[in-house]
Amino acid sequence: MSDLRLTVDREPLIVAAGTTAGGALRALTEGRAVPGEPVHAVAVRVNDEVTRDLAWKPEDGDRLESVPIGSDEGRAILRHSTAHVLAQAVQDLFPDAKLGIGPPITNGFYYDFDVETPFTPEDVERIEKRMREILKQRQRFSRRVVTDAEARAELAAEPYKLELIGLKGGGGGDISDEEAVEAGGPELTIYDNVRV
Repeated sequence: MSDLRLTVDREPLIVAAGTTAGGALRALTEGRAVPGEPVHAVAVRVNDEVTRDLAWKPEDGDRLESVPIGSDEGRAILRHSTAHVLAQAVQDLFPDAKLGIGPPITNGFYYDFDVETPFTPEDVERIEKRMREILKQRQRFSRRVVTDAEARAELAAEPYKLELIGLKGGGGGDISDEEAVEAGGPELTIYDNVRV
């Protein structure tokens, strides 16, 4: 296995091929003679262009810049992930719920659900409890690019997601494993939730 020569948070770093972005950030912190504050990153910006999750694997010569959770971009990513957890919790408790969109907004996020009966305050408490249970599982969100046809096959039971795919026409958008299509972005992607 060969090594990768990276620049991570403006510092040169050599790691084994196959190291994830999160692994490179950890290696940078651990490799300092005087360890600095650990970077509480939720993602990395690659070559000053695109943002990738911490499970993404860089290539030789890539420049990675951490996206701290406390930054505006980091909070938006956290809110996006929280919307995925909400969608998962709702569909766990209400399997017939159809998913709309769940984008981050300035002070949080929202999610559109199509349910036969509106949620009651008791339902909201159950949803919050289920979200906490999901979070305790320490799931990792992993992004993958898909074609329109692949997205349609995976989201066949989600009419609103299919409509959004049709509106995008291969032009981009985010689709979660919990079928959370977001408007925007250059690619059609699916986020899988994987237990760590």
